[in-house]
Amino acid sequence: MFPQNLKDDLDHCFKCGMCQQVCPTFKVMRREYYTPRGRVQIIKHYLERDLELTPELSRLIMSCMLCDACASLCPSGVRIDRLFRLMRVEMDHRAPKTLGKKLLISILKNGDRLRKAALLSRIGQRLLVDVFRTDAKIGAIPLARFPRIAKETFRNKNKENITPARKRSGSVVYFTGCATDLIYHDVGDAVLRVLSQLGLEVIIPRGLVCCSAPLFLSGAVESSLPNIFKNLDILDGVDADAIVVDCATCGAALKKGIPELLEDLGLDTEKAKRVANKVKDVSQIVSERIEELPILRNTTDQQLVVTYHDPCHLVRGMGVTLEPRTILSGIDGIKFVEMEGSNECCGGAGSYQFENVDISSGVTSRKTNNIKATGANIVATGCPGCRLTLTGNMSADDNIDVLHTVQLVSRFMTNQ
Repeated sequence: MFPQNLKDDLDHCFKCGMCQQVCPTFKVMRREYYTPRGRVQIIKHYLERDLELTPELSRLIMSCMLCDACASLCPSGVRIDRLFRLMRVEMDHRAPKTLGKKLLISILKNGDRLRKAALLSRIGQRLLVDVFRTDAKIGAIPLARFPRIAKETFRNKNKENITPARKRSGSVVYFTGCATDLIYHDVGDAVLRVLSQLGLEVIIPRGLVCCSAPLFLSGAVESSLPNIFKNLDILDGVDADAIVVDCATCGAALKKGIPELLEDLGLDTEKAKRVANKVKDVSQIVSERIEELPILRNTTDQQLVVTYHDPCHLVRGMGVTLEPRTILSGIDGIKFVEMEGSNECCGGAGSYQFENVDISSGVTSRKTNNIKATGANIVATGCPGCRLTLTGNMSADDNIDVLHTVQLVSRFMTNQ
């Protein structure tokens, strides 16, 4: 499973410890085997048959949050992120799957099952929160602070082709992702409103399914491939100027993760690379053309204090750092304040926060404390997973809303 060029990377790690400085799990656990270089050595000795695939070895590999901070900093250029992902594939092949993982795979690889699971979750959510008013938690997040699952999907609610509100300046495909499709319709509505005001025709193709990042990042690559090929066929078949995403994870998967995965598996990457070249986060499009939007002028002395959290998949998966800050700094009525450690992981990491509650909570506490220290009313971000984590781990007394950057843009636009 490990291509020779990646096996060679294992010998390029000089154990300098640079990765230790940015590893969120090491900052909490303070043990060598929770560092990237420690995990690299575990993989090296496993491949050299010095170590067996034990539950403890699997737990240490899975304790990585895949934030990719180490890979972006490694002075030897070791592709730590790809090594960890391939080790998870190895583990998926050799170790028995848990019931929870089997259920996750079954749901995510089938669009109908995903929608039915969402419907059941919606019913359960209403019963537990509204009827029984339970104080139960999932991980560290109280059930009452989870976002409500929508009654119908965003894709069903909207037309496949949406004409712009202004003179047509181009066309984009909107890859809504599961979070916007099933939960965060407020983000989807803001994306459509902003793109429409930029004169962009928006196409939401029917048939798109989960981007499969939760599957292939957990090691279940064979289960992820049908979804990946289906999405690539659809996205590559639409004649549009760009493919827009509002979810950092979906964007990083389409832009980087899927082409790398197919390359590591020795499969054809031509179509994946064509699609990747067209993928843009919505903040990239908005920042390039924000002067064209009908942004309200602030006629008062009051300003909304806003800080920004960099999602790992946006800053390191897509290379998007300046664009959200350009947007937020350019809106009259917003005072943008940078937080300490803005590009450090929030501790969510998908289902990690529910499977490794203690480590995740330690990482999240650092982030929420940094947010509160800014005095912000709002923290903007570009990932639904980060939004869920931050909202769920701050109390109502904190009085800080967590919004997608594009929601703030839409909020400050006039109604014309």
